[in-house]
Amino acid sequence: MPSAGGWRDRFLRAVVAWGVAVWTLTEALGSLRLLDRMWLAAAWAALIATQVFLPSKSGARAGVGERKRLARADAIVCISTAGITALLAVTAVTAAFSPPNSADAMAYHLPRVVYWAEQASVRFFPTPYLNQIMLQPMAEYVMLHTYLLSGGDRFINFVPWFASLGCIVAVSSIARQLGAGARGQAMAALFCATIPAGILAGSGAKNDYLTALWLACAVYFALRFAATAARTDAALLGCALGLALATKATAYLFAPFALAAILGPPAVRSPRRVAGGAVLAFACALVIEAPQYGRNLELSGSALGFDSAQGNGFYRWRNETFGWKQTVSNVLRNSADQLGARSGRWNQAVFDFVRTAHQRLGIGLDDPATTWRGAAYAPPANANHEANAPNRWHLAILSAAAGLLLWRAARGRDRRRALYALGLACGYVAFCGYLKWQPFMGRLVLPLLVLGAPLAALAEEIPPVCIQVALCLFLLNNARPAAFENWVRPLKGPHSILHRSRDEMYFSDMGQWNNAASYPAAVEALRQSGCRVVGIDINNFQLEYPLQALLREAAPRVQFVHTGVENPSRKYAPPVAGAPCAVACLDCLGDTTRLKLYREFPNRVQTGKFVVLLR
Repeated sequence: MPSAGGWRDRFLRAVVAWGVAVWTLTEALGSLRLLDRMWLAAAWAALIATQVFLPSKSGARAGVGERKRLARADAIVCISTAGITALLAVTAVTAAFSPPNSADAMAYHLPRVVYWAEQASVRFFPTPYLNQIMLQPMAEYVMLHTYLLSGGDRFINFVPWFASLGCIVAVSSIARQLGAGARGQAMAALFCATIPAGILAGSGAKNDYLTALWLACAVYFALRFAATAARTDAALLGCALGLALATKATAYLFAPFALAAILGPPAVRSPRRVAGGAVLAFACALVIEAPQYGRNLELSGSALGFDSAQGNGFYRWRNETFGWKQTVSNVLRNSADQLGARSGRWNQAVFDFVRTAHQRLGIGLDDPATTWRGAAYAPPANANHEANAPNRWHLAILSAAAGLLLWRAARGRDRRRALYALGLACGYVAFCGYLKWQPFMGRLVLPLLVLGAPLAALAEEIPPVCIQVALCLFLLNNARPAAFENWVRPLKGPHSILHRSRDEMYFSDMGQWNNAASYPAAVEALRQSGCRVVGIDINNFQLEYPLQALLREAAPRVQFVHTGVENPSRKYAPPVAGAPCAVACLDCLGDTTRLKLYREFPNRVQTGKFVVLLR
């Protein structure tokens, strides 16, 4: 039976309630075109006042037992707690000193926030890059609140940082519900905190960590609900699941199997008692999904939107064909990508193994039916980038734990945790069976690594204690490169974020395009024009946020609209009224076909690869 109360339980309930509050305020105020700083601040003030003046009756003595247990904490708990605190402090410093600068954040996470803020609503708007409107919006809802309330992007990076903190708490709580002791819970939390991809993502502006947080909350409340059948836990499960599905579509692949392992007949003694609560959970999740479903149905005829960012199927995310060979191919390639090491010989050996396995399967290593267009499979890399950082030691620990659990389950022991491990494995297979392999898929499995962290609690059963201490210290040592040598936001070295300007760091993840110099020149041309409504053509190049951020610094009142939109989103009203008096056409130098669309802008200024067109 799950323990009642406790600070971790209260924290996770508050996290889900906070997420529902963010979603409710965003959708409600947005529907009235009141999603601005004044109304949002007033709404949050009212909610906070409600909590202050109507305190919980059960909060006074809750968690006393946990505090007593913490007071008797042993060396493993102390090492884990100190290590987690240090890592969170490092990633907090990184998040504070760096602007949001991940490539995806520059292309759609932050631009959609800018356009929502302009129109005081989350309705769809015209855009050549449909990811800005049709993809799951929950992470950007949270970012929008920080953007409006602070007047900029200073706190955007703390959204994933907070998610990393929440995941650590959730993982330790899940481990507890699965029967782990204090040491096991601490080691599970440390395992979660030291995932290299998680450390790198914890100071960025992507949505993978927030997806992991909601999924971890859903698993925690599913475990409680399986034991208690309490409606409150069912509602919290449904809300957490709805928030996960509203954050990233990979939750549709990960969540069903993990929750089925917890709530399925083998795991639940009274399935009928659980059925009513499951209906309630499903209803809560559906309510959260409904607004975005409706907007996508209007746009594309599908609740999830188009199957590619441009809506033309050219860069389709899902596999073109399905079958066991395609699935095994993607399992091999995605797993191998997690094994990158410093040794070039090791990386080549991994690549050779995968290539040989494909030859025996009779399927191409770069089969276009299962490979991202234009990508080619290569040996795994020892990357310190949030998009493709390998997590080989964490994968090895999880594989060993899963193998041990399956061995125990075959002998009638520990079947609950074995089922959970099997559910996560099935989620991974579904992920590989549905989505094409691409070079930067590694970040997408971060939620699975987080959900697998409670299995690391098995390490508490390894005697003697010196081996457990060594494992904790190994995990912490393995976390150092990700914490201090982030390729995009490094704390050490000549390019440290502590010694660079914030404006310069917007381009840290854009070196491959070699067009960083085009932005400030375009910003200066637009500033001198005095134009208040600037059009941006992103058909050739989608990373528009640095232009928006730098121009807003120079001219805070400027507003933006997309021009040259030729897809179905052109039917929507622009985010602001009035025609643009200038257009920045990104990477349009030499594109005479596109530039002909702007005949009414006779004055043209070349700024690197960009062209600024003025009336």
